[in-house]
Amino acid sequence: MSGDDPLSVLSGDDPLAVHVRDRSPSDFSLPSGPPSTVSLERCQSLEWYAKSQEHLLKTSLHNPLPTEVPPPIAALGGNHGDMHVVVLIGLPEVGKPFLAKRMRQYLRFFHGASCALFDTATHTKDTIEENAQSLSNALSLWLVKAPVSINAPKLSIVGSNVHLEPPSLNRSLYPSFRASGMSFGEPPPSPQLDGDTSLPDAAKVYQGQKVVDSGRCAIVYGSDTFRTFTERWSGSSKERRRWIAESVKRISPNVKLIFIEVKVSDPVLLRNNISLKRQASGQGPPDEEHYLMVEKSIREYAKRYVTIQDDGSEDDMSYVLFINYGEKVVTNRMHGFLRMRIAQFLSTIHTETHTIYLTRHGQSEYNRLGKIGGNSGVTEYGLEYARRLAKFAEETICKEDGANANKARLWTSSMRRTNETSQFIEHPEVDADGDNWLQMSHRVYRNLDEIFAGEYEGLTYEEVASRHQDEAFLRKVDKIGYRYPRGESYYDIISRLDPLVHELESYHEPILIVSHQAVLRMMYAYFKGSDRMDAPRISIPLHTVIKLTYNGWAQCCEEQVYLGPDVPKNEQST
Repeated sequence: MSGDDPLSVLSGDDPLAVHVRDRSPSDFSLPSGPPSTVSLERCQSLEWYAKSQEHLLKTSLHNPLPTEVPPPIAALGGNHGDMHVVVLIGLPEVGKPFLAKRMRQYLRFFHGASCALFDTATHTKDTIEENAQSLSNALSLWLVKAPVSINAPKLSIVGSNVHLEPPSLNRSLYPSFRASGMSFGEPPPSPQLDGDTSLPDAAKVYQGQKVVDSGRCAIVYGSDTFRTFTERWSGSSKERRRWIAESVKRISPNVKLIFIEVKVSDPVLLRNNISLKRQASGQGPPDEEHYLMVEKSIREYAKRYVTIQDDGSEDDMSYVLFINYGEKVVTNRMHGFLRMRIAQFLSTIHTETHTIYLTRHGQSEYNRLGKIGGNSGVTEYGLEYARRLAKFAEETICKEDGANANKARLWTSSMRRTNETSQFIEHPEVDADGDNWLQMSHRVYRNLDEIFAGEYEGLTYEEVASRHQDEAFLRKVDKIGYRYPRGESYYDIISRLDPLVHELESYHEPILIVSHQAVLRMMYAYFKGSDRMDAPRISIPLHTVIKLTYNGWAQCCEEQVYLGPDVPKNEQST
């Protein structure tokens, strides 16, 4: 594993782990003393800072008045700022559940935002007023931990249906935070509201200061738009949208509302959405009769539905018009960190199937020597893998049906070992889909470079463990947030991958990415829908291609293809 994800010393079976696994913070003389006015557990549970910084925020002899919360970093920016309620509206079968799910994964993974999904279709058991109260209460209880009155009978959150999952939390360290009900066909669990979700006490003592460290994003959508047309939270008319705006103000003046209206006028795209949604629910592909029936129902629905007005009467609200999945995106009053990230992400996303091939470089010289980082070339085993990868790319990636050429792309990092691994891949000009296409055109991105180990570059695992035990311990307790001295952390990788993922989301062609273990861990976790806290523990094996296929509706499918060659044990790093 050397040369990739340096200091993997902290995994349970790692040879270096013997030096640090049984040590505690006191072994390293970490500062101790009474806690500061900010609850450290509260702040860390919201991912306001890296856990490896926690000891720096406690009082000590040399620093009796420490900083309470460090400045934010980009990968945790989603937890800094106003709370948001995003309401997805539009005609039926335009993909609102798809967008809700993809938006949640993007915001929580790349920006650390605590995101929850609220399905209007699960709040339709009673009268319109009671249903509205039920969903309003669910939103309010999550956002500000208090119910809200809308002049209707108050309902307890018990029995309401809301999908709530702040996925950025390290569930092994912090309490779960989940309310009742699950979306996307999952059975509702027992309702729970665990842990203290109030704002830190320190934030209350600064008179006149706006509380900014409270960022959360609630996403309201409808999985059954036909059935929820008359519900107040459907946003299906101008009056209902005004009602939503007033209800959000009652929850808290610090909650910002965003409407996203999804419009699909392309009949091919509409049918694709109908098909994908039906197949994701396990019903199989629709026939022509089903298509015609749904299209007729949509036309009837459209006669009553009122789109966001362009006459200026709704210009005081924040909204996005999302037309034909990125063909056109219109924004209005979309100011602020999360709002801009949402608008940018929407401009790239589509519902067609993505196929992404991930692979590490072939074995490098530093892999063989057990050295961390560096810019070494590949060994003879790595060179053989490069030849096999080129053959796999030509026969499989560039001909997915086994016979005819299809468009395909190639990305690598800027480092020597990835470029040597991709050197045998050919780049012919082919006629695909009526276009002259340069096959596997090689694009080099420094964003894909391996995590930079700073002062530990070029050291062996044993040298790091013996010379820097304090740092090894901090890495052990916080693998994702720990930053190498004058180097990088996994959070830094997340920040530099963000723009590349936007570009990847927009592609329709299969793509081969040749990179490094730490980088591929984060990309793999994002596309698989995993929690980023778990990503640093994912194994990306050498000389193996990982094929990921997903469309955002169904679960991402994975296939691993081992190409070899096998590396003798005496040629592997210890």
